[in-house]
Amino acid sequence: MPKLESTFDSSPQKGERNNKLQNEISISPKPASFVRTGSACVAALIIPGAGHFLLGKWIRGLITGLVIISMFALGFLMEGHLYKPESTEWLTWFFSFLDAGIGLPYFVCLLVDWGVHFQAEQAAKVTFEYGNTFLCVAGALNMLAVLDVFDIGIGRKS
Repeated sequence: MPKLESTFDSSPQKGERNNKLQNEISISPKPASFVRTGSACVAALIIPGAGHFLLGKWIRGLITGLVIISMFALGFLMEGHLYKPESTEWLTWFFSFLDAGIGLPYFVCLLVDWGVHFQAEQAAKVTFEYGNTFLCVAGALNMLAVLDVFDIGIGRKS
């Protein structure tokens, strides 16, 4: 019967492996300051990709921003519409929350009353629901990007 190796083995080879493992574990990203992390999260919530830019993650910010803005634009190209909360219909609050996750573009569209109302012929198009879904998913994806910015800012992720 083979002898099981003890986890407390002090042989030189085992010690070297433990030191290498310790060094690999101790290399972790340096957290940003509380103010920088907070401002990056707010910037990411307002403008997709901006939080990553503030933390120095240029490529990640560019990709994130382009994907989210592209989804937002494609949602409108597919004749989707943005939801606005209505007091009589509770489900519009949920979809409005998702749409609002896109940040500044959503509030600009609400302000100029663009993309909020739809006509019956628009709703009859095949791509209408796909467009709505793209708009909601763009907002949800931006909210996830804000969480990513937070994780990078506190040093949990590099």
